[in-house]
Amino acid sequence: PWPAESVLGQLLDPSAGADAIPRLALFDPNRAVLARARSKSRFLDPRSRRTMGQLMLNRVISMQRESRRLQIQPHTDSMVDRKDSTCKQDHCSQGGEIQYPGPHLPEDIWCHIYSLLPMRDAARAACVSHAFKRSWRCYPNLAFNMITLGIDIESCGEDGIARNFTNKVDHILKNRPCIATKTLEIVFRYYNAKVCNIDSWFQAAVTPGIEELTIELSSKSGRYYNFPWSLLANESGNSIRYLNLARCAFSPTDELCFKSLSRLELSDVAITGDQLGSILHNSFALQRMQLKFCNKIICLKIPFHLQQLRYLDVFDGGSSLRVIEVEAPNLSNFQFMGHRKVHLSFGVGLQFKKFDLYFPGAISYVCADFLSSLRYVEDLSLGSRCEVYAKSLVIFELLILIV
Repeated sequence: PWPAESVLGQLLDPSAGADAIPRLALFDPNRAVLARARSKSRFLDPRSRRTMGQLMLNRVISMQRESRRLQIQPHTDSMVDRKDSTCKQDHCSQGGEIQYPGPHLPEDIWCHIYSLLPMRDAARAACVSHAFKRSWRCYPNLAFNMITLGIDIESCGEDGIARNFTNKVDHILKNRPCIATKTLEIVFRYYNAKVCNIDSWFQAAVTPGIEELTIELSSKSGRYYNFPWSLLANESGNSIRYLNLARCAFSPTDELCFKSLSRLELSDVAITGDQLGSILHNSFALQRMQLKFCNKIICLKIPFHLQQLRYLDVFDGGSSLRVIEVEAPNLSNFQFMGHRKVHLSFGVGLQFKKFDLYFPGAISYVCADFLSSLRYVEDLSLGSRCEVYAKSLVIFELLILIV
């Protein structure tokens, strides 16, 4: 039987000492543990999940070494026993079942631990283990960038980077069976439309069930990659929880259904206010939104049905944005930075906890129009150029906020 405290629950706790963790080999695995581990990792950001995966694997490996030390047979053991032990260490199959290194755990638990590793570490583990090689073919988290693919600009030159990057991604996706992808990240500063087969990458990797999608592309020509929004117009869009697009064009003509989307980040994306509205139309679960330098947006409208939206950050690097209208009733953290004044319109009853505003004339604008909304603010930051206020007036306004 399992102990009262879940073993994998302790593995997830970095503060747990080695002595406090029972040896997994002494207990019969319970598949409910995997469900609890997954529920804990579901709410973590990608970096935290990768750290958690490394922690879990390191703890399991240390327990594996301890288990092997305790199970060392006397020198008089038969050669048959030694051969059997060697076979297990080499992950040989017995009865058609893959033998993983370390404690005896169900394959799905090993696969879950393996899926939490960073992509580069997962590939290295697959190179030295037959069992992990099988898991590598089903690895759900794809991260394609210069670091994970081991591409050095000095060794291949700038002209060869795009071809080298493309060849490696093509090879990985070609040898990967058609399984569900959980996360897809493509970050490439040397994008070349004539070389990169990025459309085919999306066709292969963006599958129903995908939860996180990060695309950051830039090229010498300065042309935006036209993101194939139609890939997200089906079941794939329904499962997306995190969408991060940078330096590309996103021009949907129909309303998309992002019913699971909780975080949206757009940076230097060619998108209009109406096109953004097609994303927000069914995004009822949205909690965070960040817009950076989306200079085609003239009027930014945040509709009332986004009742879970708590954080809104807008960074305007151009002169197109004129109006920000917020009707989301529970927005508590707002930040705007721009080079020119914009008209702000907030719904009745909004009470901010954090309010940051930076543009010429921001101080006088806030003092004139938004003091009532800032009555309960906990963190207020105002930045304004070419605006001078007498100390007594500033103190007077701050006293109003405090009272």
